[in-house]
Amino acid sequence: MDREAATDYKKVGWFCTYTPEELIHAAGFVPYRLLPHSPTGSGNVEDALAANLCPYPRKILSDMRRGVYNDLHGMVIANSCNAMSHLYNVLKMESDHFIYMLDIPRKQDENAIEYFSRELELLADYLGAKGKPLTLGRLKRSSETYRQKNELLQKLIAQNGQFNARTHFQAGLSGLAIEAASSAPEAFNRKLERILTEEQSRDKQSGEGENKTSALLLAGGLPPHGLTEMLAGHQEFSVYPENCSGLRYLQKPLPSLPKGENSSPEKIFAMIARSYLEKPPCPRVFNSQSREYYYRRLLDDLQVRAVIYHDLLFCDMCHYDYLLLKDLMEEKDIPHLKVKTELGEEDMGQLKTRVEAFLEILE
Repeated sequence: MDREAATDYKKVGWFCTYTPEELIHAAGFVPYRLLPHSPTGSGNVEDALAANLCPYPRKILSDMRRGVYNDLHGMVIANSCNAMSHLYNVLKMESDHFIYMLDIPRKQDENAIEYFSRELELLADYLGAKGKPLTLGRLKRSSETYRQKNELLQKLIAQNGQFNARTHFQAGLSGLAIEAASSAPEAFNRKLERILTEEQSRDKQSGEGENKTSALLLAGGLPPHGLTEMLAGHQEFSVYPENCSGLRYLQKPLPSLPKGENSSPEKIFAMIARSYLEKPPCPRVFNSQSREYYYRRLLDDLQVRAVIYHDLLFCDMCHYDYLLLKDLMEEKDIPHLKVKTELGEEDMGQLKTRVEAFLEILE
């Protein structure tokens, strides 16, 4: 698979962290997380997507029209919200790439896992027709590659909190998650192994781990790149990005593959379905208790000193999720700041002033 990735580099874009990268990879493609590139505005997309729609799909459509993603071979769009459904409909008409809509359950029970397993089988058939057939051998190799990647990520994160992430990745843990979601997994695994070795050597030479810093939780919706870079530059805080381009992507479970005669494509699909639905929950999941428990664990385990919540404009799920977290922060007397953007860099000046003032109060 590594040799194939080097000689037949075809990227397939994906949007939602419930999208199974293993299946895209097993079909001979490189899974590539699509994130906004436009530094300002959303371009002229009002003819297709309303101005009061979530800025994420609006910016992606703008980037598509500007040719940013011309190197894509196809896209898998998760039916995660109405905005992404609208993007799917527009791209089906405008794009020359193959476009596939993956339905994702909003529950986490056994019926949802069974349903999602069947959806993954349909996706596998589709991807196999566009690329390489998803044989049992290819499914097992790709699943093992991603299991190894997740295992390495957990070791790095657990080693020293942020394992000196700023040394290796721009924007710290956010940069780690973005690179992890947009790189050929075999090459990325080798990079993680090298970093892990370097970090272990550094700790032995210094005789101790990285100095403790206050934990700052960046919660809410997908943040603008400028905000993550701004926060990563503060040496007095360890920034933990609780979003789908941060911890919710990095902290997936590590399922074990069925072995021997028990192995079959159907069992691998079920394994993948379970691992994705049981990962740290998204606000779209119909299980407020699960989301509350996840937040409580983060606030306690990380000993969070403060929270910055990014309320993505026109995202109802972000708005409701903030109310849940707000109650927990007030209960634990944790200071917080809520900011709202359209994922553009045009308002970063004002945002920087607010964030800097908030962080100064914490010192």
